Amino acid sequence: MGVRERREKEREQRRLDILASARAVFLQYGIEQTSMDRIAQEAELAKGTLYLYFRNKEELVLALITEHLEQLATLLEEVTKRSLSPQQKLLGIVQEFYSFSKGNDFFYKVMMQMRTEHFCEPPMETSETVQQYRSANCQMTRIISDIVEEGRATGVFKIDRPVEYVVMEIIVAMKGATLVMKNGMFPPEWHKPDVGRVLTDVACLLIRGLEGGPTAYTQDPVPVLNA
Repeated sequence: MGVRERREKEREQRRLDILASARAVFLQYGIEQTSMDRIAQEAELAKGTLYLYFRNKEELVLALITEHLEQLATLLEEVTKRSLSPQQKLLGIVQEFYSFSKGNDFFYKVMMQMRTEHFCEPPMETSETVQQYRSANCQMTRIISDIVEEGRATGVFKIDRPVEYVVMEIIVAMKGATLVMKNGMFPPEWHKPDVGRVLTDVACLLIRGLEGGPTAYTQDPVPVLNA
């Protein structure tokens, strides 16, 4: 291994070490209460060295989110490669999403409870980290979009609205259901439900809706009732 290759390998390992330290600090203290000073201390780095890798805390958060999105996308891609119907693939996507978020506290807390789009505004919008985040996000939506397109092409999904709108509905349903169930946002008198089972049922409702034909009632705005 040449000097240049060794230095690049060392730099990448240092970057991974920083991300691991940042994840631990974020989970312990919360994103809002975490400073770059605290991350540098956890990583046993001079603050100036930390800034050579990440320009601010927001960029660190995005880098961690991107890492998890790429891992999740790989799992979802595996679902789409199986010999399954579009309905089964969509169900598998929802179940895989839940399994991943269940075993990943950082992913759940950030993706479910925090807005990340403002991280991508100037001056960060041109950074490599932001571009990687956007690429990972696009990969996620493309996977779901391909399943919906396959269902429409084969006639099992009867869709009367843009595919990207359907993809948005699916993502909202996955995130919303996971948020409600993991945070226990239901009446205390209800028995504690099985989260995985509920999310599977939500996915089945989505699939039945896609199979059921035009949703003409969505074409007109919902009337506003007078007070």
